[in-house]
Amino acid sequence: MAFEGNLETMTVADLLQWAANGRQTGTIRITRADLTKRIFIQNGVIVSCTSTDPREFLGHFLVSHGLIDEGDLQIGMSDQERTGDLLGQVLVERGFLTSEQLTDALRLKAEEAIFDLFTWNQGEFLFVEDELPSFELVPISLGVQGLVLEGMRRLDEWQRILEVIPSELCVPVAVAPLAGDEDEIDAGTRKVLEAVNDDRSVEDICLHTHSSAFFVCEILFREQQGGRLKMVRPRVVSSRTESSDGATGQMLLGQARDHLEAGRLERCVRCFQAAVSLEPGNRDLVSEVGEVEAEVRRQLAADGLTDDAVPTLETDLANLATLDLEPSDGFILSRVDGRTPVKAIVKISPLPEIDALLVIWKLTRGGQLSLQ
Repeated sequence: MAFEGNLETMTVADLLQWAANGRQTGTIRITRADLTKRIFIQNGVIVSCTSTDPREFLGHFLVSHGLIDEGDLQIGMSDQERTGDLLGQVLVERGFLTSEQLTDALRLKAEEAIFDLFTWNQGEFLFVEDELPSFELVPISLGVQGLVLEGMRRLDEWQRILEVIPSELCVPVAVAPLAGDEDEIDAGTRKVLEAVNDDRSVEDICLHTHSSAFFVCEILFREQQGGRLKMVRPRVVSSRTESSDGATGQMLLGQARDHLEAGRLERCVRCFQAAVSLEPGNRDLVSEVGEVEAEVRRQLAADGLTDDAVPTLETDLANLATLDLEPSDGFILSRVDGRTPVKAIVKISPLPEIDALLVIWKLTRGGQLSLQ
């Protein structure tokens, strides 16, 4: 049996309650724009969750919570590519974390991915009965009722946070010693607070620490409420995505093709991402977008942006400081060392793969990087 709809008519809380009350077994797939999450349910109990959001991948989640660092992640990913083993298993075998830490992290990661869904007010869902993944599941600790209550609590908290931090472009500025000086805080909180330097925006801190916006904003909100931090709001809150006012998915896809033909790859990607965001349930559109994205990747490869190409800095740090760089630019530039290939930099990045590739391409065309 398949059951489908959208979050405007049936909320995530209602959907989970329906599955629990009916003791359903199967997979709930929820899609918004280019993000998809899958919730696996067995006899009405949520047993796991996966996400296509890079910041919710296990490796980035472990970095954001201070269980491993970027170097550990890079080694683990290299081992995983060579052996084909699961990343968590590789990290345990390397001694970067214990089996108990991995189990706890997998449980927490699944819970956090589901809690994030409570902030979604748009999206399409599909429930497929008796569909469960072939890989071994690590059960999470909350039953549906407890999970729904916590999800609703976080939604209320998120609304309060947005009153203080309305945009990820806001810059947190310390006005007193932060709680990061205290010994009892966890490693993930410490990483976020240490990233506050009165210059980084919230978006910068999210990228720098591989963390979700909620995780970072919740920590900064507590500091603000404690009088230790203030938020400097941007003068203009702008969107970097293409406007879809009055447009249809096919219109935006047509614009994407025009930009592609003219070699405007960044604008092409923004347009087809906006098209999918506008009509996430349009399978024909999503398929056509996939074809356009494949052509973008071919053009990037033709420009020398292959997996094995090695980016090298072609300017000094003093000159970089004068440029109007976006947070994603800064993240990629800070990981360029003249030895690490494109494939490894993209993997270590919490950005979607196509976005990370475009940043490298843009910086290469701008003369800040060269490809060896």
